[in-house]
Amino acid sequence: MSNRLAHSTSPYLLQHAENPVDWWEFCPEAFEEAHAREVPVLLSVGYAACHWCHVMAHESFEDPEVGRYLNEHFVAIKVDREQRPDVDSIYMAATQLLTGQGGWPMTAFLTPQGRVFHAGTYYPPRPVQGRPSFMQVLRAVTEAWTERRDEVLRGAEQVYDALSRHPELVDRMLADAGPSVVRVEGGEAAEDAAEQLTGAWLDGLEVARDAAHEGFGTGAKFPPSPTLDALTRIASTAHRDALAGDPVSASAHAASGHDDAAAQHARTARDLLCATLDAMVTGALQDHVGGGFFRYSVTPDWSLPHYEKMLYDNAQLLGVLARTVALLERTGTDATRAARYRRAAELLVEWLEREMITPEGAFAASLDADSDPASDEPHAEREGAYYTFSGHAGSPAGGRPAPATAAWGEAGAVTGILDESVRQELWQRRITRTAPHLDDKIVTAWNGMALTGLADAGVLLGHPEWIELAATAAGFLWERHRDSATGRITRTSRGGVVDPHEGQLEDYARFGAGLLALYRATGETAWYERSRALAEVAVKRFVRGSTVLESAEVDPTLAAAGATGRAEPFDDVAASSSAVLSRWLTELSQPTIGERQAREVVDAVTAPATGVVLKAPTTAGGMVSAVLADEHPPALLQVVEASAEQWRETLDAVGAARVLDVLVLDGSAAPYGVPAASEPGYTVWLCRDGRCELPVRSVPDVSALVTRIRAERG
Repeated sequence: MSNRLAHSTSPYLLQHAENPVDWWEFCPEAFEEAHAREVPVLLSVGYAACHWCHVMAHESFEDPEVGRYLNEHFVAIKVDREQRPDVDSIYMAATQLLTGQGGWPMTAFLTPQGRVFHAGTYYPPRPVQGRPSFMQVLRAVTEAWTERRDEVLRGAEQVYDALSRHPELVDRMLADAGPSVVRVEGGEAAEDAAEQLTGAWLDGLEVARDAAHEGFGTGAKFPPSPTLDALTRIASTAHRDALAGDPVSASAHAASGHDDAAAQHARTARDLLCATLDAMVTGALQDHVGGGFFRYSVTPDWSLPHYEKMLYDNAQLLGVLARTVALLERTGTDATRAARYRRAAELLVEWLEREMITPEGAFAASLDADSDPASDEPHAEREGAYYTFSGHAGSPAGGRPAPATAAWGEAGAVTGILDESVRQELWQRRITRTAPHLDDKIVTAWNGMALTGLADAGVLLGHPEWIELAATAAGFLWERHRDSATGRITRTSRGGVVDPHEGQLEDYARFGAGLLALYRATGETAWYERSRALAEVAVKRFVRGSTVLESAEVDPTLAAAGATGRAEPFDDVAASSSAVLSRWLTELSQPTIGERQAREVVDAVTAPATGVVLKAPTTAGGMVSAVLADEHPPALLQVVEASAEQWRETLDAVGAARVLDVLVLDGSAAPYGVPAASEPGYTVWLCRDGRCELPVRSVPDVSALVTRIRAERG
């Protein structure tokens, strides 16, 4: 008999709809039930592609004895962390506070008010290696709740106090690191501060660098996507301060050491960027047979992946690969690496198009790590069974199945295991197997990342069909994930059914940034206007004074647990939402957004940048990108009285720069208005900080103007 989860829009929750557990979704009624029965709440949080979530489900939640005990002594709530990141965030913070570690499945025990008093992650069905069984934990919690409730409630109060004070403690920690990056109009203070911040960040990354295997840290290796993204921006900015055509200014900058520092930072950034990408692209983190990247490597040498495939990882890495290829090809260096990264990007999009597009034309959330073992692989385990092979060059001794890795020859030619004929042979073996489960819910934020990655890569790598994929997904999100009356957006949908929960800041910021990227790729003004309209709503809902919120309205139960709704300045698997908001507003180039000065919002977001860089450099990539975008916003070309043909020719003349350094706007969307021209007709103005240079009046002159802009920026 199905439980309440049978009506969910979440594939993860639907996986538990036949459990003997009387599951609730996270809702006020569940906590009212716990209060009425005077029992604690068991909160279990996971996601559809989570291997250990499946393990615990099979071992415990499908067990009738466990179900009976839970139903009698608890109110059980199941949460998809991807659908409700606000729930996951506060209770994961509590779990880490109580245990010193986190992960999924997350298992938390709450009072009927929603406060945590005990927590953990995976619990086995039987005691093992000092870890109690799940039933032992359940009985111990029941005994404590029944016999020592006052003690339990005091512990819950202490956890609440710690969580509610967390933002204050973060502010204090970051303030101790030093002064923030301060922007001074018309002077060099901000320029120097940004340069110093970049240097300090690169120094911190060098300390964290794994010299033996590349990447950062010496444990499990996750794709450091926000870090790599920021490194592409630094690697592209050597000599940006040497103003082309201005020898006096250029000489002054060189004398002050600006050029030398910028060049050194660019070299360091490129080294860190390419070394990490090489390890990921040639190692087992990339699915060399089917394309795309797995969620992380269990081993520090990138040799053994955890086989989930997440949309957010791949969307971010697509943009990183494309920008790195553009950098290498523009400088005419390292053809082997450029070819290597280009091929990785192309395989990634092939995978997206083949396996991840939903019937609505948007992108699914993830592919599972687990699948049924292949009939011709008797030693294969469930995790990774779809992706591993035995009996091929590079397999470990003994013939155990292993992921494919790559060897590379001259000029990017693939050799060894991934010769194309070998890859096709492995692909034919793979497609006879049972494919992993697809979590086909559509997450607004992650689709926003895909819009950005596809739009940028489509221009930079010369694949206009990728931009069409992005446009289709963007159209669906705008029509179905947005309330046309309020302008608010929802977090997820599945099968055409839209979930009622409003999106978080990350949904607004990443979707809005994706719409802007799509505009820059296509020149279709409707995408710009949609991005701008979404920014208006986002600023009004998520910016309160100098505070940026992750949740516009905090769920009362989560507030009772200690949630404040404030956005964190640190990156996780993706750049911090506040940093994405800052960069989005900067690149929109509008002085006023949501009845606020965009400058004020950007300053509020980037104020803790120094502290983040010095205290946690491997989580600072998003903040560094926000500071760099603020310091060097896109050059603004305002186009007036252009015919459709002239508009297209203008975009072609700007070329790839339009998704990197230059924002081309129709005069109707000009943020500061368009100066009066001395004569009518096609006119293009280069404007910065509200001031415009003398215009140009031909497409060849636009090409020359862009060449100068690119020279100025390095």
